[in-house]
Amino acid sequence: MNVIIKKRQIIMSALVLALGSAVFVNWYFTRPEASQTGSEENVSYSVLGDAQYVSSSNEKTTAIAERENSFAQFNMTRQKTHDEAFDLLKKVINDPSASKSAVDNAAKQLAKLTDLIKLESDIETLVKSKCGLNCMVMINSDKIDVVCEKGKLDATSTLQIKEIILKHTQINSGNITIFETK
Repeated sequence: MNVIIKKRQIIMSALVLALGSAVFVNWYFTRPEASQTGSEENVSYSVLGDAQYVSSSNEKTTAIAERENSFAQFNMTRQKTHDEAFDLLKKVINDPSASKSAVDNAAKQLAKLTDLIKLESDIETLVKSKCGLNCMVMINSDKIDVVCEKGKLDATSTLQIKEIILKHTQINSGNITIFETK
């Protein structure tokens, strides 16, 4: 019986020693002094959750900035087009010399344009929430163009986008164009 107890004691002692060594090595390499680069002024503390600044020359950062820039350009162009259409329709509505039929037609067109803008925004929001894709939706009478961010579009997300569009519009699936930015 004494032999069994000694074996257990030896095994337990070895395990405690191994665990103690692992704790010491972990502490030794993660202590703040371990990341010191030479002088007291250059002490670098690595704390979980701290923000880190990344150089703008980083390729990923540059690619993300270019994608955001192209989306911003698409959005500005679309917004400019919508604003010009709104201004033109408001001029007709507010023109005292315009005929009653022209004012009525402009009011109908303004309401239709407002509905299209809301529909574009709704589709973009649904695509982003369902597929996780940034996109721009442009509706032109009976056609819809969807521009998605580069490298994110696949067969599944394309089908999901078409499903969203078909569910919220009366447009034929053959008139839906989905593509990525360059």
